[in-house]
Amino acid sequence: MTQRHLIALAFLLGACGGPGDLSPDAVRSIPDGDGSGAALTGEYSVEIRTIECRGSCGPFAVGIFSASVCDVGDVDTERVSVVHEGGHLRIDTSDLPSRFEGAAFQDHSFDVGGYATQFGGALEITARALGTIDERGELDATIRSWTGGEVEGENADCIGVREVTGARD
Repeated sequence: MTQRHLIALAFLLGACGGPGDLSPDAVRSIPDGDGSGAALTGEYSVEIRTIECRGSCGPFAVGIFSASVCDVGDVDTERVSVVHEGGHLRIDTSDLPSRFEGAAFQDHSFDVGGYATQFGGALEITARALGTIDERGELDATIRSWTGGEVEGENADCIGVREVTGARD
């Protein structure tokens, strides 16, 4: 079993509520991998499709508005910046979390995590992405996220799963 398969198995065994691999500490402390060089560095255009939401995901009343933290079927396009330095990978986005950091491996796979808050810290957001960037610069990943906390008396405890596909510009 390869390093990527072991990580994927641990990733899929996580439970709801920001546990294990989606806890704030876990997503902010992913160790570097065995990657080398900087071949994955670049700007990428990606499509992000929400494929699963479970738990208390909304809609939540926020002032005069209503919003949910996860909606199956949502499709977003995003431009992301990837910085690859040996076994370390950083991905910057315009969404939350806006920075993912973690491991790059020799087989072109990666395991990165990110953390953010909203509404003055009332909501915590953690996310972990497992994926690959191949020799042609094609990116394929799965992001699992957890959003939890309380806003205006309503509790959020939501796990979301998103598929990401794209390519280097």
